[in-house]
Amino acid sequence: MPGLILAAVLSLGAPSRGADGPPAAAAALADIDGRYFNRHRAGNLAGSVESLERLLAAQPDSPEVLWRLGRSLVRVGEGVEKKKDKLAVFVRAQGLLEKAISLDDKNVEAHYWFGVSMGRQGQLRGIFKSLSMVKVMRREMEAVLKLQPRHGGAHHVLGELNRELPGFLGGDKKKSLEELELARSLAPDYTASYGALAEAYLDAGQKGKAVAVCKAVLEVKSPEDPAEFEDNIKEARELLKKLE
Repeated sequence: MPGLILAAVLSLGAPSRGADGPPAAAAALADIDGRYFNRHRAGNLAGSVESLERLLAAQPDSPEVLWRLGRSLVRVGEGVEKKKDKLAVFVRAQGLLEKAISLDDKNVEAHYWFGVSMGRQGQLRGIFKSLSMVKVMRREMEAVLKLQPRHGGAHHVLGELNRELPGFLGGDKKKSLEELELARSLAPDYTASYGALAEAYLDAGQKGKAVAVCKAVLEVKSPEDPAEFEDNIKEARELLKKLE
């Protein structure tokens, strides 16, 4: 899906860091989450996948394990070069996330990352081959917001969809700006949303606000997703050079 999200997001969201269940299981998931959010460090992403595969073998019907493995596989797929192999990883992630939802249809992160996995596939297939996936993405983000209205990641995804899609396919630049402003206000430490918001301000002819947003991301002290922070900072600085 040309230019469509989730190159950073769909990344996309203010992910949950919580872990439910017995103390041992909660500790294991907390360790996995820690490695996931520091996946920019060598071995952490692969290590999180390996740990989750072992947990899944022991707990095949655990929604908490299933959605986390789906999340990590989305990130693995982003780094795969061959289109066929990349798509296979995203499809597996989709299947795990669908199963998580079937086991617990109120699992916010399962819905969120299922939508992300569909978006990633849409990017590969192209927009006109992915219209059904766009519908699924919207549906899943709406499901997230029904369960958790203050989920910044879902507002971010909807904002990116509305910005990138042409009007005849449901895109809406005004609605995009509203969603992205809301995403930033709800999750100010989720730095992936800043670049998208700056671009939306530029689309609306509000250069001053775009500059302010780029400067604001440089002031974030505790990024929600440390693995993305360096790239987000780099993008903000590059955009500032063009605008100032």
